[in-house]
Amino acid sequence: MADQFATLMAISLPWSTTILGVFTALWLITLATLIDIPQFGKQLRRPSSWLPVALFCLAVAGMAWADASLGARTHAAATMAKLLAIPLLIYQFERSENGIRIFLGFLASCTALLALSWLNWLDPQTVLPPADRPLGVPVKNWITQGVEFVLCIFGAAALAVVMWRKQRRHAALGFAALAFAFLLNMAFVASSRTSLVSLPVLLLISTLRYIGWRRAIALNLTIATVAVLTWFLAPNLRQRIDSIQQEYSLGNSQTTSVGLRLEYWSHARKFISDAPLIGHGTGSIKTLFEREAVGKTVTDEQIVANPHNQTLYFAIEWGVLGVILLYAMWITHFLMFTETRWISWLGIIVVSQNIFDSLFNSHLSDYVEGWIYVIGVGVAAGMISKTRKQPAAMPSD
Repeated sequence: MADQFATLMAISLPWSTTILGVFTALWLITLATLIDIPQFGKQLRRPSSWLPVALFCLAVAGMAWADASLGARTHAAATMAKLLAIPLLIYQFERSENGIRIFLGFLASCTALLALSWLNWLDPQTVLPPADRPLGVPVKNWITQGVEFVLCIFGAAALAVVMWRKQRRHAALGFAALAFAFLLNMAFVASSRTSLVSLPVLLLISTLRYIGWRRAIALNLTIATVAVLTWFLAPNLRQRIDSIQQEYSLGNSQTTSVGLRLEYWSHARKFISDAPLIGHGTGSIKTLFEREAVGKTVTDEQIVANPHNQTLYFAIEWGVLGVILLYAMWITHFLMFTETRWISWLGIIVVSQNIFDSLFNSHLSDYVEGWIYVIGVGVAAGMISKTRKQPAAMPSD
């Protein structure tokens, strides 16, 4: 039952934060009846488990020195609470045979979202999203949808490789076609610029590590050729990439996404220099931006509780100490997935995507993107640990 609730958590991720919260509560209640406390205590000694816990404890402790309202402090600390699920998921899927169901459930759920996205784009009357969303984004926003679809591109590709090695050609071609469908959607329908830029980075990491340099070069040349053709055929893709340079050249003369980020980062550097060691405390970011705006003419978009960069977020609130713990966790989780197994491929993509995308967003602190990291890393790490303890239990591919 705990495995089923974890699967339902993954399925609900692309759709509803409320339903995800309900399934998470049921998962925690069910898992609490199964945990062997001494065994779980031994697992908490591993850096992959205690580092997420340490980050949450730092967030709770940071409430003590924050100059912010209790609501702001509580909300900011709560955004880190999901990290506590990582050691629980590792514990669960070291002992469960059903880890693959989590990833398949997420892939199936995103495939349904993919179908709705195409329908909404091809015939807007078929699926009617709220007026504040662009065509092709039936739920959430295009940043979140981009994160999900990028993971599905690499997840489906990994499963295609596994099926091909097992001589299941039709299944392999089906997963490959599904990965291509996600890629086409990002090119023609709805494109998150961060996700588009992350694609070649993640491709380079995954192919060089898990395919071998000769095949990687051939594959990357093929993909580069397809990318060039797509560039000329997809006006949406050209517009999204060209807009980065256009918005950067405008600077602060107009309110643009790139311009706002540059402004956030400029203020963030000042805030960090004022309290470099332990930061301003949990939930203090919006208060700092409000003070900076006193006596100036600003818009609501210029007063935020999120500087759109995960490192700056941690540095403002918890200083150098928070940044050290953040990077220690990322590096530890990255190094867990160094084996040439398909599950390592998925794990390293989840970690790499979170690190790269966090240059332009605070995805670990964001709700859906943060839970994607937590579930992806927790389940994959548990499965990897299980294969190391029982090497004959699963195929090496």
